[in-house]
Amino acid sequence: MSHLFRSLGAVLLAAAALPASAVYVNSRGTGQALLFPYYTVNAGQQTILSVVNTTPRTKLAEVSFREAYNGRVVLRFDVVLAPHDTWTATTFEHLDQNRPAAAVGVRDDSCTVPGVDVWTGTAFGAPYQLFLPYDYSDGNEDGGPTGPDRMREGYFHIVERAELFGDLNTAAIQRQCGVFQDLRAIAAGPLTRPPSGGLRGSFAIVDVAEGTLFGGNATALEAFSSTQLLSTTIDPAAYDAFASVNDGGSAVRAQVFVGGKLVDLVYPPHRAANAVSAVLMADALSGDVSREAGLGSNTEWVVTAPTKRFHADATRAVTQLAPFASAFDTTDRDASCSPFDATLFDRQGRTIAVTPDPVGSPPVSTLPQFAFCHATDVVSFGPAPGVDGTPVLGARVGTHVGNPVPATETGLLTLTPVGGGNIPRPFLPAGSAGPGLRGLPLIGFEALKYINGNVTPGVLANYTLGRPLNTTANCTDTVGTAVVCP
Repeated sequence: MSHLFRSLGAVLLAAAALPASAVYVNSRGTGQALLFPYYTVNAGQQTILSVVNTTPRTKLAEVSFREAYNGRVVLRFDVVLAPHDTWTATTFEHLDQNRPAAAVGVRDDSCTVPGVDVWTGTAFGAPYQLFLPYDYSDGNEDGGPTGPDRMREGYFHIVERAELFGDLNTAAIQRQCGVFQDLRAIAAGPLTRPPSGGLRGSFAIVDVAEGTLFGGNATALEAFSSTQLLSTTIDPAAYDAFASVNDGGSAVRAQVFVGGKLVDLVYPPHRAANAVSAVLMADALSGDVSREAGLGSNTEWVVTAPTKRFHADATRAVTQLAPFASAFDTTDRDASCSPFDATLFDRQGRTIAVTPDPVGSPPVSTLPQFAFCHATDVVSFGPAPGVDGTPVLGARVGTHVGNPVPATETGLLTLTPVGGGNIPRPFLPAGSAGPGLRGLPLIGFEALKYINGNVTPGVLANYTLGRPLNTTANCTDTVGTAVVCP
């Protein structure tokens, strides 16, 4: 069965007409494509995900989990969402032949393709599927780690492939799941329409033993595709719907708000993936940090670049390297690093210097410290991570930003992607129309945890908060210099 989940490459779609629509981030939270910044099974945690079909029409959606290093797929399947249906799943650690492994389980009767009857097995009374390493091993090595630990954290996305109607709509409502198992036959049939959006997603990272939960909403992209993302010839497990942004024409458009202006951008077919990167571009990230010893507080940021693999996967990139500085495992071992500057302001608004860890501080790493080096990075601000990962999320990928001078426990932090040496500040080059955009295509959230040690012994007193990071954007000219947007 495992071959059903292998990734065999990206498919970029194009037709022959003028652009008719433009992909954009829908601030109302619904869309055709949903981007989730993080999943983890580290430190006893589970990640609960939910996707809701807010429309009266049946949807077929692709679910893809991707590991944190290079964004290689570790599990891909489809879910059928009947009208107003909600589908939930949970990533968790499962013992596979007495070895801990990442898996996803469902307690939901919405149909999946492949069906849950051919998944790995049953755990806690529910079907589950182990994450699979084939896309970065077994002849698909990318230079990064090849062991199962690589699958323990990463990000995921859900993309609407098509709407289903007629007998397929009835089958979805009645949970006749066998009807959906041949997606190529469905693609060739008369009962599909192009996707129209209306999906809403959320996630929660739960630690049952600690009594903590970090939650958030998915980033929703609307007008992602005007054609159905199904093929009569390509194995659905090899069809990368997220790489298939299109508007049914010979070019792909994006719309981005920059400085209060709605900026129109157009990219040629061979740079179609740039349209998705464009709507996620961040010239800077900002948010709160707290590391107050008296309150037992700690903060970590999750920063994910969902389109980084389109640019920086050395063997599978589908567009230019920019805005990233290097391809994966070329300049940096097991990584592709884009440096950033860190600026901290205390509660009085004073600028606080933030310095790298002293040489020899744990953990030992050859990667630059102030840099986003992976598809998903966890930036920690408290004590330097140890062998068990970061203090809040137990993350194994990311970097540490600490050592404020003078010592500061709380404040406002800004991380700004920068160049290094002769490398300019990163920017996404302009397409066939519109300006370039400065920064990197990033999404993320801050995770804040308090441990109250002043309550009655034996009383659980842990508190958590998750909220999205703030971003800014800037237009650029052809060499990356910030300019006023047209």
